[in-house]
Amino acid sequence: MELIKLPYGKDSVSVTIPKQNFIGMMDPEFAVPCADSKKSIENAILQPIGGSKLKDIITPEKTIAIIIDDISRPTPISTILPILLSHLLSLGAASENIVIVAALGSHRYMTEEELKERVGAEIYKNYRVINSEFRKPEGLTYVGKTPEGVDVLVTKAVMDTDIHIGIGCLVPHPTMGWAGGGKTVYPGIAGEKVVAYFHLLASLYEGCFYGQDTTPIRDMMEKWVDAVGLHFIINVLLNENAEIVDVVAGHYIKAHREGVRRGKQIVGYKLTEKADIMIASSHPADQDFWQSTKALQAAEAAVKGDRGGIMILLSPNYEGIGPHPEYPKWMGQDDCDEAVRECILGKTVGNPLALAVGNSMSKLRRRRRVIVVSDGVSAEDMRLCGCEHYRVSEFQSLIDSLISENPNCRIGALSNGAKTFLYE
Repeated sequence: MELIKLPYGKDSVSVTIPKQNFIGMMDPEFAVPCADSKKSIENAILQPIGGSKLKDIITPEKTIAIIIDDISRPTPISTILPILLSHLLSLGAASENIVIVAALGSHRYMTEEELKERVGAEIYKNYRVINSEFRKPEGLTYVGKTPEGVDVLVTKAVMDTDIHIGIGCLVPHPTMGWAGGGKTVYPGIAGEKVVAYFHLLASLYEGCFYGQDTTPIRDMMEKWVDAVGLHFIINVLLNENAEIVDVVAGHYIKAHREGVRRGKQIVGYKLTEKADIMIASSHPADQDFWQSTKALQAAEAAVKGDRGGIMILLSPNYEGIGPHPEYPKWMGQDDCDEAVRECILGKTVGNPLALAVGNSMSKLRRRRRVIVVSDGVSAEDMRLCGCEHYRVSEFQSLIDSLISENPNCRIGALSNGAKTFLYE
């Protein structure tokens, strides 16, 4: 028997699999962190990839918005920010002219304590630190329309500044191919309807964009970024311990693409055999079922064929289903494409984001048999989603039962499902 140990939030869960059934762990080799992460960040800032250096765009009178990702991402913001701020101040920027904005997309608003922890107590005390806005009209600014006539709104606090700097991490993403780059703006600081628009369009495609260099949705988004302005990015690549392995900075497209190239080497795993059953821990996207399903989209590349096979998601889902309670209803429906098209054209359907992501996940669970092992969501939640549900205490008996059903099945497992890129 093979004993495998998988992350389950801050803890771990073990299960045994017969040797003849187990392909192995499909995890990238451990990436050694930077010998001096602070020096790597400084060097990346001073030697940007494409675009202007900060010294060429920062002047004392300029106002600056630093856009950071939120707590659903493992980016070490409190490590990066002091270095960036020190550099900006050395170039003459005034601290009172700098606002730090947490890019929520449509995620829940971060609490004051979460914001303080995200940026560090000293920075929180001395700088204006706020959440982006995605719902309240008074917190948003109009910048144009989509081809279908959807108003494009972004956070006013950012648009009220002259210079915009984005900080994030590079991990594979099911809609944009990879996080980072211009995603800081769209959907990061966009209004709720625009966030939904990107996901609605993506949900009309079959398959998954996870880990692609670019996607039709990213291409569209990047054409819009200049209307808002993203003058500089700092994107980090992390290992499984959330330690910095590499840093890119500079132009939001050129630096991003170089980061993706490096990222594939750091978080990529070349498949040698595909599985009948794929087990994927959601780590580090353990917050809720809205985030944790990224592990399913990552792991699908390792499942045999275009259809069939079994995918097991292991996740604590600490906050349950997540911020969009209508999500299970749409995920559980078998054809939402028409509802998506009508929604894009302005028909009210309730929560457009829940429809969009629900439609994408509905397609996945119709391609594969999806089983969720979690104590954070209920059997009823998963029934609505069209998924099977088991508690963590039932994990071993589930594996034993599946092997009993198919004694010759081949099983693979993935430890960091939300940030691993599987390829052939």
